[in-house]
Amino acid sequence: MKRQTAAWLWMLATALLASGPSAAVDYDLKGSIRSRLAVFSEVAGEVPPEGGQRDTYNLELRARPELTLYLQDHLSLNLAVRGQRNWGATEDAFGSGEVDLDRAYLDVALGRWDLRLGRQAINFGQALIWNPVDLVDSNSPLDFDIVKEGVDTLRASYAVSSTSSVLGLLAFPDGGSIALVRGETLAGSADLGLLIANDARSDERILGFDVKGDLGVGWWAEGAYHDLEEGEDFLRLVVGFDYSWPVRQQLYLALQYYLDESGGTGVDDYDFAALGMTRRFLARQYASVISGLTLDELTSLNGSMIYNLEDDSFVLTLGLRRIFFDDLEVTVRGSLFDGSGPGEYNPVAGSPTFGRQPTETWELYLEWRF
Repeated sequence: MKRQTAAWLWMLATALLASGPSAAVDYDLKGSIRSRLAVFSEVAGEVPPEGGQRDTYNLELRARPELTLYLQDHLSLNLAVRGQRNWGATEDAFGSGEVDLDRAYLDVALGRWDLRLGRQAINFGQALIWNPVDLVDSNSPLDFDIVKEGVDTLRASYAVSSTSSVLGLLAFPDGGSIALVRGETLAGSADLGLLIANDARSDERILGFDVKGDLGVGWWAEGAYHDLEEGEDFLRLVVGFDYSWPVRQQLYLALQYYLDESGGTGVDDYDFAALGMTRRFLARQYASVISGLTLDELTSLNGSMIYNLEDDSFVLTLGLRRIFFDDLEVTVRGSLFDGSGPGEYNPVAGSPTFGRQPTETWELYLEWRF
């Protein structure tokens, strides 16, 4: 940790020196302070810790200031720190909290070239919930936090034209490395991306694509083929459609199908030991529905359902979002885990999540942005 901190401080000092001793440095400071309170039902079949019952709530308080320094016309430095304090079940599982350097990168623009060095977010893909071509980040779609964690990365992109670009990067997530090349272009009216990568963490090669267009109904497809050095090769693929209607301000509906050939075909075939580690989903096939009703500029209703097609279990989430004072966002949401029998999202006896997952969760989010 000390070695990494020293490296980022060295980068900051170098950038400041490069801007010149007498140069006036413009800056932009923004960020957010967020609290999350989650109350959930007691976990059936759970073995309580010695001395009493396990907590049935989470309380998290997070602050994330982000500073951008515009050192020169072509050179900027981005820094973000994330500090979090935990209470309840989160503290029991992960400790009382931590402070991380979430972003620390230099961005250099040189004509058609854009170079980015340091800890940054990596985002690829067009689909919702599942992103087969997003190889670097592994955020869970059940996590309400949409800010992706920074990864130490060397990244370079070249604008071939106004509608096409080529990108290469070398990233170091989870103590391993990923090298990839990606091309993006506008093919007719559709956005198309192609990717080839080598993932040294799992010793595999990946060929991926993502495409998104609009033919009156929005549509997209995204897939990645994994060529493993050891084990069976597999495909991950998402196809989806969306549409909106002029109900109130807007009524939105999106439908998706997801195939993961490395997943299990039922409860007895799931790799439960990998859940939360190398896997975020256990099954081979899923469907999802995502909807939203925007009532006005400040208020919206949202809902989603992830349905496991292998064991007929599902998680249903409904939420209400309201903005106050232009910069305070309040969200209340509830999640129900159920199904026709034991399954990934139905934590009854015989399910891989029995004794580890509640059947109901209620959450309150407060987020102030500055």
